[in-house]
Amino acid sequence: MNLKKYPYLVDPWSYASLKLGFERAFETIAGDEHLLSLALKRINLAVEGKLPDEISASTEEEVFSFWLSLLSLKASGSIYLLNRVVDVEVERAKRFLEDEDDLVGIARSLGVRVESKSISFPWVVEKGRVTYRVLDIAVPVGDFLRYASGSKLEELRLVNNFVKGGYVFLERRRFIKLLVEASRRFILDSLKAVEAPETPAFEKLVKEVRELEVRESSGLREEFLPECIRQIISRSLARRLSDEEVYVLLSFLSAIGAPGEYVSRLLSTIGLAGEDRAVVVAESLARIKGYTPFKCEELKARGICDCEEDLVKEYMSRVRRRRARRRV
Repeated sequence: MNLKKYPYLVDPWSYASLKLGFERAFETIAGDEHLLSLALKRINLAVEGKLPDEISASTEEEVFSFWLSLLSLKASGSIYLLNRVVDVEVERAKRFLEDEDDLVGIARSLGVRVESKSISFPWVVEKGRVTYRVLDIAVPVGDFLRYASGSKLEELRLVNNFVKGGYVFLERRRFIKLLVEASRRFILDSLKAVEAPETPAFEKLVKEVRELEVRESSGLREEFLPECIRQIISRSLARRLSDEEVYVLLSFLSAIGAPGEYVSRLLSTIGLAGEDRAVVVAESLARIKGYTPFKCEELKARGICDCEEDLVKEYMSRVRRRRARRRV
């Protein structure tokens, strides 16, 4: 298995001890200025949404920069940036999975059970000839649901897949999508079990990450918000928002990964929660996945607002245009 492609499959403490030959070697790694600079570079690139296939030609540097970056995000308490970086890391892994020869081996490393079962059934009849569809990857229903439950993809809904004898039968393309979701959960679960190192150099990295979060937070301005969201915020200053309006606002902020500081300040300003309660709501919102604003047709039908484009897509396209102008 190529650890450069999938550094999250490595336990950093054990890997450091193996490479350096003594226990608690990861503390030494966490004092290496070069590796820490690669970790910060990794975070900055991920925040910009352009993480390359390689940060370094060295496997060790790929593994350690990955773990130092995520551990510094964890130590900084930045749920917003952590989720953002994990999403980009998972997208990077997806590129490798699409060309991976040993998907079954990757799946088992992630804890996903895979069986050597296949099923075929008539799929297309053309000019009297029957073409069969073959699904040759079988995942127990329980495992499928465990990893697909947090996905927004229609292809990973159980009802949209072939289920027989307690197994979900998948083609390669859908199996990769499942492994992407499994990778995301594996990274977050592994991160909970890994201790952050305690070195002055690592603490300096954590401080830099906190400063980055502040810069990113202050960079979110209401001028990027869709008109529909701006209308809801404006109405909140004149009257109490309906439950549907509150849902649209909060689900939108959750979907775009709005920084906790921005969310808590907004909730307090528009009177949805007091200052202390707003902080709690913002922290809870950062942990929620899978809720999305109503589609434009529903927004119009419910009399909330008129819109032409998905609210999240509208916001993200504005952000991308702004970043593109910055790079020119």
